[in-house]
Amino acid sequence: MFAAATLLFLQSVSVTVGQDKAARDSLRREALRDSIRRQVVLESDQPRRPVRRVPVTPEHLRTAFRDSAARQLLVRAREARLTTDSTLLAYDATAYQRLSTGLGFRATGRDRLLFRTENASRVRWSRSNGLHVDVKGRRTVFPMAEEEAGEVNLEEMGPIPYYPGREALWVGSGIARAEVDESEMVHPIATGSEAYYIYSAGDSLTITLSDGKAIRLRELRIEPRRPEWKFSVGSFWFDQDGGQLVRAVYRFATAMNIWAVADAEIEREKQERLARGEKWDPDEEVPGWVKGFMSPMEANLEAVTVEYGLYGGRYWLPRTQYAEGHAKASFMRIPFKLEESFKYASVNGTDSLPPQARRLSLSELRDSLFGDTTRFRDLPDSLRKERSRIFAQVDSTRRAERIALRKQECATSGMFTRTESRFNGQLRATVRVPCSDSALANAPELAHSIYEPGEELFGLSERNELLKALDFSLQPVWAPMPIRTEWGMNLMRYNRVEGFSAAAKASQNLGKGISWDATGRLGTADHSVYGELGVARSNGRHTYRAGAYRRLVASNGDWGSPLSFGAAFGALAYGRDEGYYHRASGVEVERSLVRGGGLQVRGFLERQHNASWNTRFNLSRAMGSSAEFQPNITAERTTIAGISLRQQLNHGLDPAHVRLFGDVRAEGGAVLDRARGDSAPGAYLRVAGDLTMSRQLVGKLAGALTLGAGYSDGAPLQRQFFLGGAQTVRGQLLGSAAGEAYWLGRAELGRDVKAIRQVVFGDVGWAGPWSTRSTPGRPLSGVGVGTSFLDGLIRFDLSRGLYPRKKMRFDMYVEARF
Repeated sequence: MFAAATLLFLQSVSVTVGQDKAARDSLRREALRDSIRRQVVLESDQPRRPVRRVPVTPEHLRTAFRDSAARQLLVRAREARLTTDSTLLAYDATAYQRLSTGLGFRATGRDRLLFRTENASRVRWSRSNGLHVDVKGRRTVFPMAEEEAGEVNLEEMGPIPYYPGREALWVGSGIARAEVDESEMVHPIATGSEAYYIYSAGDSLTITLSDGKAIRLRELRIEPRRPEWKFSVGSFWFDQDGGQLVRAVYRFATAMNIWAVADAEIEREKQERLARGEKWDPDEEVPGWVKGFMSPMEANLEAVTVEYGLYGGRYWLPRTQYAEGHAKASFMRIPFKLEESFKYASVNGTDSLPPQARRLSLSELRDSLFGDTTRFRDLPDSLRKERSRIFAQVDSTRRAERIALRKQECATSGMFTRTESRFNGQLRATVRVPCSDSALANAPELAHSIYEPGEELFGLSERNELLKALDFSLQPVWAPMPIRTEWGMNLMRYNRVEGFSAAAKASQNLGKGISWDATGRLGTADHSVYGELGVARSNGRHTYRAGAYRRLVASNGDWGSPLSFGAAFGALAYGRDEGYYHRASGVEVERSLVRGGGLQVRGFLERQHNASWNTRFNLSRAMGSSAEFQPNITAERTTIAGISLRQQLNHGLDPAHVRLFGDVRAEGGAVLDRARGDSAPGAYLRVAGDLTMSRQLVGKLAGALTLGAGYSDGAPLQRQFFLGGAQTVRGQLLGSAAGEAYWLGRAELGRDVKAIRQVVFGDVGWAGPWSTRSTPGRPLSGVGVGTSFLDGLIRFDLSRGLYPRKKMRFDMYVEARF
């Protein structure tokens, strides 16, 4: 949005040189009388950049189409895209929009909804009287922080189903542009797209209407010539006769590396300035420490679906639109989802809309204030200050007028009216909004609950069918991209075996959905070098990867993430390491979701061996405390061939109702050899699962209950279950109980105060030989109090062990269950 606003003013700004005071006062009075809504004025002394595109060559045209049907369909679709049907005169529709954003620190953590906002409106448009929007309902929730956290205002983002020049694919600025432009997403249908995409005709479909008319649809499959984020991979269906878009599903060709994009833009800006003879200030570049602190920085648009419906027997208008993706910023994970739907009461019905009030456009206002085409950077300082002062006074006066007018309208009608300018001034809308926030939040046009999945609103089953088209056969062509390197805080950790450990990673996207990656790591305490090398193939949602590795493994990886950056705080600060470790070398094949979570499948052949305890240093001990790391386990030297599965389940987002988070794990295979003389090679099995249920009880009081159990047979010592610590039985040390089976129970009560929850809890658990399950003896136990921030995203606990350890303990960790 900022870039779009900036482009508005990267053009001539006019001032009449030598105007006297009377003339300036006249212009000022004229501007003050203008009551149009505030218009953002961005002043720039830079010339507008030319459009960037690759010229289409005969070679491009020769290789762009895999068949003649694809060429014909593209030509027909390109013509229809920019053709306005003048017989479409008006429509009356209901529009519904929902934006959801989550937040987490681990890809395998519980789903958390940071905020969700939705709005419902009546949208009426006519060719003669423009666009009129009646906002019916609007509400926002912040489940992690309650409503006091703020409000997301989407008043100016309400969806508009159609207006002349609208972009049918729902991308970019919203306005259809005839030609491609590399400065934004490269449109797959626009003129010049043959230089960027390869097309092939796919399936066909015939729809027979109630009047017997048959409509033939044809699929156009689109593959980029190289794997770059600004290109799309997708399946597009068009009306074969008219070329109108009927439905589409597409995604980024690859994730957007935000630092790489920023570096490219900075380098381009630098070269342009040097070419103009201007100096370049190195301080304008992103410092290396910032990149290291916030790496990786990525955004990925996993899927976009657009569905159109036929109205009046000839007009294709949008019914549903959906976009889903996620972003990464260091160890933060931010999933997002945008959903829109439209229902039409009439198409080409009677136009009863009032005409819109005439306003000065932005260019007219600018020309009336400053009468020639002198560029701002060429003006004397006095005139620059004069122009800025006039605009500031105009803006202040308009703001006061708007507030007074809104109060007057609300007092008389309970509604206020404003005029909006959208899509860089190309669409004006008259918008009526109820003055009461309560009336907006409780409007009957909204769904019963903002937490509902939205099957009726957004057609989830139809959307899921469309998403199946984004399979592994739709990929960018083979075109190796530059090698990327990654380092920084996300690849650092501290533990009892490695001490401080840092890594660097290199990767390369080769096209066809294929990439390779290599990671090298050095532990400063054990002086060990670890490394991984892998090849992966992805369709944007799922990834298959094969690799070889030598790595440090958390033996108690059932709970938490001991080898993450977040877990390093306790280890470095006061010698509290929540992990037992062993080393593993081998090969693996795995399947996972790109964003993490869901079902993970891994097959492996690896050699496991011991990792000794190598460091005693922590900050508390360095300042005179007796705190130090506990010894690591002594792992068995063994070779294992096996397969593991992990399924994470999330159900429910409403804190007032039941929310479930489940983690089910299964592993099995063959122990090929083992060093212990009392254990023979053979088959082994390991299964475990934990389920957490939480809900609001009374008022602000909420509760959570966690139950877990596991069993193993024939597994080596390092694959047993270890209880104790912040993730299992608080107040007890990690490893206070261990064995081939376990059970676990945790109960918590908390009271919410804004983004903070005060908690009391009690834990109990047992681990030991399966043969003693019926006579387990006294289990581990502990109680305590804690503080949970942002629905468990960050957690502090002060616990006291009841048995066997009876001491106080403080823990800080992330991604708590409650």
